[in-house]
Parts: sequence; C-alpha cells; structure tokens
Amino acid sequence: MGHSPRIPGLEFEHSMNLIEAQFSIRDFGQVRLETDFQMAPQGVTALFGPSGAGKSTLLHSLAGLISPEHSVGTRIQTSQGIWQDPSRFVKPEDRGVGMVFQKQLLFPHLTVEENIQYARKRKHDGPILDDATLIEIFELSHLMDRRPDQLSGGEAQRVALARTLANAPRLLLLDEPLAAVDQGTRANILGALIQIKSEFALPMLYVSHQWDEVMLLADHIQIIANGRIERSETLKTLSADFDFVTQQAEFAGAVLITEVVKHHPEDALTEVGLGRQTVLIPILDRPEGASVRLLIHRQDVSLVKAPVTHSSILNTLACQVIELHFEPSACLLLLCCEDQYFTAKITARSQRTLDLQPNQTIYAQIKATALAPPVRHHG
Repeated sequence: MGHSPRIPGLEFEHSMNLIEAQFSIRDFGQVRLETDFQMAPQGVTALFGPSGAGKSTLLHSLAGLISPEHSVGTRIQTSQGIWQDPSRFVKPEDRGVGMVFQKQLLFPHLTVEENIQYARKRKHDGPILDDATLIEIFELSHLMDRRPDQLSGGEAQRVALARTLANAPRLLLLDEPLAAVDQGTRANILGALIQIKSEFALPMLYVSHQWDEVMLLADHIQIIANGRIERSETLKTLSADFDFVTQQAEFAGAVLITEVVKHHPEDALTEVGLGRQTVLIPILDRPEGASVRLLIHRQDVSLVKAPVTHSSILNTLACQVIELHFEPSACLLLLCCEDQYFTAKITARSQRTLDLQPNQTIYAQIKATALAPPVRHHG
C-alpha cells in the first residue's frame, strides 16, 4: 500500500521529541488517514484543515488510541523509540503523551486539586510545571476545592489542561481545545498556551480549523485535507500566499510578530517593535525584549497615501502593496511591512480613489485597541 509522497519542508533536525510517521488508518474499509507526517522537535506544530480532514484521527493515532487492527501499515517512530509498526504497539500510557480534547474528561468524584494530584502521581519525564505555576497560569486558585459539576465549561477546560500538564508529558496533543468555550475563555486559554510555549520546552501538536488560533500559536503549520497532509509551511510563507489567505474566513486575520520595546503605564500602552517601525498596543505584563504576536483583522486596517499626524488612530505603518484581489464591491490587499504580511479590506470605491497598485507604498492605520493579543493581564 503506497503512502503519500514526502512533503517539501517537513524535514527537521533530529531531537528527543521528533516524530516521523506513516499513517494508514481505515474504518470499515474506508480510508480515514493515508499520509506521511513529520513533527519538529520544538515549538508548536499546527495541523490545520476543515472538519473531517483527518486531524483528530492523526492525533488519536499518535496517542495510541486507535487499535492496530484499524491502523495496519502505520509506523510511528520517535527518538524515544518506535511506538508502532507491524510488530509492536506501545500502549498509550507508555508513550509519555498528554492529550486534551474538545470536551474535558475530569474525574467527577475528585476536586480540582485532587484531579491535578492524581495526574501528578503518574507523571512522565517531560517538563515539570509545579502546582503554583499551573494554578497561576490557568487561574485556578479559587477553583481548587470544587468538583467538575461545579465548573463552567471554560473552567473545566482550564483544569483539564492543568491536569494534563501536571502529568509532565514529553509531547502535548491538543485536539481543538477551544472549540467549545466562549470568546473570553478562548483568549485566556490561548494566552496560557502562549506563556507555556515561551517558558517551557514542551513540543505541542495543535489541531484546529480556526486560522486565527493557528497564527497566534504555531511555529510550523501542516495543511491537511481528505486524510492527507498537502503542504507544510512556516507562518510567514502562508501569510504571504495570497491565494491561501483569500480562502480563509471573512473575518480571519493576520499576525505580526513583534518585540516589546517599552511600556507607557501613564497611558496604559505598550510599545512594540516591528523592524524599524513601532506600534502601540494595550499595556502588557511582558518584559522588554519579549516576543508578542499581534492579530490584525483586515476590517481594522484603513489606508492612506501619506502619514496622518493628527488622528485618534495611534498606529501608522509604512507598507508595500503586494497584490490586490477584487470582489464585486470590495478590494482585498496583501501588504508587506518590514518583511511581514497582512491584509486590508477596503471598498472598491476607496481602491479607485486611492488608485492602489502593486509595489506602491501605502500607509496602514490601525487602532491600538484592535491589536490586543491574547496574553494574560495580571492585577
């Protein structure tokens, strides 16, 4: 049985957590997953694609949750050893993997604290986050004595993440963990995952069909459709792919990777650097030099041909027009700013008035309030 060809860009340096796999998974004779897969040894790898593409199936197979009978021909190798091939199958509990699902699976008869301690007793040999760190990151101090039926959906998901991390996994698998939570909880959990990514050497495989989540968290992105990985790219490469960008949801955004330059507490603002330019955003509890990803929605970008000096909009970025995509009543533009890419959507009339063309210099105005990243605020 043939496998899909090696995908360009999927080769990474070998490390303790590198995974290389060939999946062949069938259910009642129907192919669910037939693809090669390689995972980077550090950072966050995102598996992005529509519902039914095979994302969850791939995660379940890595976790050991699909029986050998349904995955004949599958081979999963890590630098820790072989997890699965025709002659062996490592049990889920022996893989050192932590997995978080859309719906939390907490022990109903245990309190939050007892759920976390239960996982702690069975920990693997991955990065250790102590109780104080988990309680602080996931804001659990007021929940420790509660049982799962006393928690909201968002609270339960935060507890599920903390419990999984208390198990000290070598690899964290996240199967659309934000799909069933509200927007406020979504931002909070994203901020927590970003903090864990920046402070602990724990590789993550993150499954989502929400492009905004992927951009804010991932370092490596693998596109999956119809049970096959079609391409593997960096965030920058995909952000510059105008055909890919225009296929995303109407309200999908783009991400700029910036660095904290200075805090302005008197104005409740933080100044972040983007190459030679700077941007003001709502104040962050992050040190100078820290990396911050800013999500920009195309509807929040206005364009002018020359910088405006007297405006309530604090941010003006010099950009180059790369491409234009015309719709019946609107125009979508791909812009490049300091070697990073984002989009703006304006009316067709505005495009005609400004007479925008490729390679033209334009100035993008973005309100500071539109750039708040999902980073937890303290105090």
